[in-house]
Amino acid sequence: MKRITCRMPLTLKTSLHQAVVEDGYGGKGKSRWVREALAQLFKHDPDLANVGVGDDLETNDAEDAFFVSLDDGVAIDAAVEVIRSQYPRAEGVQSAIIRAAVRYRLREKMKGKSTITAVTAAN
Repeated sequence: MKRITCRMPLTLKTSLHQAVVEDGYGGKGKSRWVREALAQLFKHDPDLANVGVGDDLETNDAEDAFFVSLDDGVAIDAAVEVIRSQYPRAEGVQSAIIRAAVRYRLREKMKGKSTITAVTAAN
């Protein structure tokens, strides 16, 4: 396992911790939740078009740490290379990828809740 840190807005960090608890991952499940979020991002956004979107609108005023497997670390490194090939002077790319993965998973979670609410309301 490899420890990585990520700068993120405090609101995103708070939402992440709430989602980890709500999803039943427990106190030590945050890293697993983030690893799964990275897998979802890489599967559904292979070109990484959502990485960095909106980052300039928020202040990354908090930091969090996660443990990823060596395979996840290799996937993150490959994603960093993809971003750097498009934007050679980009900084904080690893953190941007993790933030994008967390945001993507949180959005998907909210979509699921909206669908359940709509179906329940229709019945």
